[in-house]
Amino acid sequence: MGNKRKSWLVGLIVIAALAAVALAGLNQSLATYANDYAQVKASPDRVWQVPGVVDKSQPQTSDAQRGTFEFTMRDVETGTQSMRVRSHRIKPGNFDSAAQVVCIGRFVDGVFEADNILVKCPSKEVEKLDDAGASGS
Repeated sequence: MGNKRKSWLVGLIVIAALAAVALAGLNQSLATYANDYAQVKASPDRVWQVPGVVDKSQPQTSDAQRGTFEFTMRDVETGTQSMRVRSHRIKPGNFDSAAQVVCIGRFVDGVFEADNILVKCPSKEVEKLDDAGASGS
């Protein structure tokens, strides 16, 4: 009976430890939505989901050797905040015609390291306006 109780206790400890690791991992992967770039820059330990407009006046760079793509984005609300973004993925196919982007990642060493870049296609925005009757027709 003593061995059975020990086995249960060890099993419960292992399950509790795995649950703690899973919750910690989940907490690290959840992205907090933010429009305030200063807030993002001040908290590099968090994963952020940040909307923006691509600043076409700033250079975009692709480095095939390093496997990076970089650009600058401005905040959607005022356009006064800017942030350099680096992605270790290829440039999204419809990036150049994007109305907006949403970058998910962390702010590290002066650059937003994007794990993912979501692109809002302008044609979808026009369809939304048409569906709402805002196209003027």
